[in-house]
Amino acid sequence: MKVNVEQAIAMARNNESLKGLVIEDLGDTQVRAVDALVLAEHGILLPEQNIYYNEEDIAYDPDFDEVEWSKEPLKMTWEEKIQLAEKIARNGSSDEEISVKVKITDHEVRQWMKEHNDKIGQILGNFIVDIYKANQIIKG
Repeated sequence: MKVNVEQAIAMARNNESLKGLVIEDLGDTQVRAVDALVLAEHGILLPEQNIYYNEEDIAYDPDFDEVEWSKEPLKMTWEEKIQLAEKIARNGSSDEEISVKVKITDHEVRQWMKEHNDKIGQILGNFIVDIYKANQIIKG
């Protein structure tokens, strides 16, 4: 099925699948940054030159705008990161994230985990939800 970018954005906003669609004007249409993010959540990536934003579209957020950002990378051990995550969780700033300590003794596996941390978190999150649902069915 062929659609244009606007139709694809509308479908993505309605949480419809974009799988198997051909987006005809994807390479030559300018798209607002927020719409590009919606498409990206559904696996459609736009070339950078096709994304634009208006300052008026950007909402003021004191949790983000009032922070003094540094370009220096954080030099923290995994233990320090876990402690920081636990502190943030206690303060209620991160209601949607839960930190879990995983002890891996193999150096190569630890290195691999560092490189794929986000993907592992997504997979484990889905796995935990499946375990919870299965447990609820068993209790049923």
